[in-house]
Amino acid sequence: MSEQKVPRSVEQRIVIKFLVGENLPSAEIHHRLQQQYGEECLSRTRVFEWCKCLRDGRERVENEPRDRRPRTSVTEPNIDRADAFIRENRRITIKELGAMLSISVSSVEDIVKYHLHYRKVNARSVPPTLTDMNKMVRMQDASRLLQQFEDEDDEFLKSIVTTDKTWVQYFIPESQQSSREWRHTSSPKPERARRSRSAGKVMATFFWDWQGVIHADFLTDARTVNATYYSDLLATDVKEKMRSKRKTGGKRVAFLQDNARPHTAKTTTKTLRKLKWKLLTHPPYSPDLASSDLYLFGRLKSDFQGMRFADNDAVIQTVREWIRRQPQALFEKGIRMLPERWKNCVDSGREYVED
Repeated sequence: MSEQKVPRSVEQRIVIKFLVGENLPSAEIHHRLQQQYGEECLSRTRVFEWCKCLRDGRERVENEPRDRRPRTSVTEPNIDRADAFIRENRRITIKELGAMLSISVSSVEDIVKYHLHYRKVNARSVPPTLTDMNKMVRMQDASRLLQQFEDEDDEFLKSIVTTDKTWVQYFIPESQQSSREWRHTSSPKPERARRSRSAGKVMATFFWDWQGVIHADFLTDARTVNATYYSDLLATDVKEKMRSKRKTGGKRVAFLQDNARPHTAKTTTKTLRKLKWKLLTHPPYSPDLASSDLYLFGRLKSDFQGMRFADNDAVIQTVREWIRRQPQALFEKGIRMLPERWKNCVDSGREYVED
């Protein structure tokens, strides 16, 4: 007798139910699921929703059975008309489409999501408009890095060590998206405190490769990284950690950093020559080609949403714990996505690479 396979989503809900019974916070439950299921993990929003439902007394982890009547309004003509309306006005709403097509909102959602495969995305902020010179430099640098990857393949990616810095606030508010809740029409609207300036912050600088974080450095009291500090950091802490954590020690390092002033200063350049690290070119105004900005820091800030810290030590300890919890696959993915970004930059005519 063959066993019936439990769907991955239901399997994770069973785990959530057990951990809710252990009174674990929703954020910790999400972390544990990420460690176990990796890319197949339920989204943070879905995990928090299930935690709330189970705490409110729900017992079933399967979807509630529903009787569906066949929809007669999801037809080829309506699909074609909806596509035409969307192409004409990219900001049209589901309700407006329903009125124009004279069909229900649920039918419109079915058409848009499952037949036309559209999804609404927010506009994103980008650096200043690229000049022709910026575009030319981006093309040259991305092409050069892509060619090196094609010549050396994985050996090149495994030699990359990248770095960047970010502010970690004492309090990172929940985003508008993550605070959304399902409510009955008669229920009062959920309240969300207005964002206010954080009481404090810590500057975190990560040095990492495809295996994980090699060294994390922290500056407090609103201090920032200057050339002398950065150069000394490379020559001492980072150098020693590189030797102890990397299989190749400090040898064969392809160092990838942005063009911030401390990174391009003479003292830093001199230190990198002494360390004999190969400095990879990174075009200016190109955060879309940096793994830390476009990938790693976003994950960190997302996991810290809604958390409050009492002081600098609490921030530093929590960041270090976050680093220890992350699977190696997280960092490997961040490095492996670089060739795709370089290729997209070349293919798109040097414009900013979309996420």
